[in-house]
Amino acid sequence: MVKKSLMIIFIVICLNPSLIVFGETNENSVYAVKVVKAITSSQKRDTPIRNARIVVINSAGKIISTKLTNSQGEAKIPVIVPKDSRFPMKNMGEVTVMAIANGYNEYIDFSVPINELDDNTGRVSFSLWEIDPNRRNEPQFINGSFHRFTVFAMLDYYANELGLKKQIIKDNAISPAPCEPEMGL
Repeated sequence: MVKKSLMIIFIVICLNPSLIVFGETNENSVYAVKVVKAITSSQKRDTPIRNARIVVINSAGKIISTKLTNSQGEAKIPVIVPKDSRFPMKNMGEVTVMAIANGYNEYIDFSVPINELDDNTGRVSFSLWEIDPNRRNEPQFINGSFHRFTVFAMLDYYANELGLKKQIIKDNAISPAPCEPEMGL
């Protein structure tokens, strides 16, 4: 009987690893499954971007997760973050999320809520710009009043942490080139 119970618990944990993450939370942390969607913002408007690298960074500046989007342009990422003390009435946290895809400029949202609706979920969607030699190609970002050079340095720092390289762009007018999503660690 004990062996059977242990086997059932083992199977449940193996088939649903997010239960392990959920079990590690405490009253000062928030758990949620963040759904991130990457889509185009060009003529092919709202087309999902497959294999976009999604990077989630906590408030301490640590990369807590990274994943590639699926064919629908989505990545489901379980996260645990510290409770945001600015909202004592809510059990919510906050992360920074970056999206990096071949053929597109990077996108960063500096303030993405986690568990804002008390349902252990969160959603964010990014419209990535295609690389275009007729305009300035640089990362887009929202929810941060930073100078663009500060954002460039931050992006380069995390790209280095993940082993990301720059995309090979044949147009010299596009410099520096955006990062590619493949990790080279």
